[in-house]
Amino acid sequence: MFELDCSAVFPGCERVIRADSEAGVIRRAIAQANALGIDRISPMMMDTMRQRIVELPAAAERAA
Repeated sequence: MFELDCSAVFPGCERVIRADSEAGVIRRAIAQANALGIDRISPMMMDTMRQRIVELPAAAERAA
């Protein structure tokens, strides 16, 4: 399981995005950005997303 604190990338976002893959997190983050009115994801935003995605330990997955 992978996780991204959306507020680290998009101002005003209060979500924590989780998915089974990094690509899934990025897809969900882009959808969230669009919902916040961000129409264009800059290369810098993409880099920040990739840097801020963390892999959760297996024990955390079972507890969630």
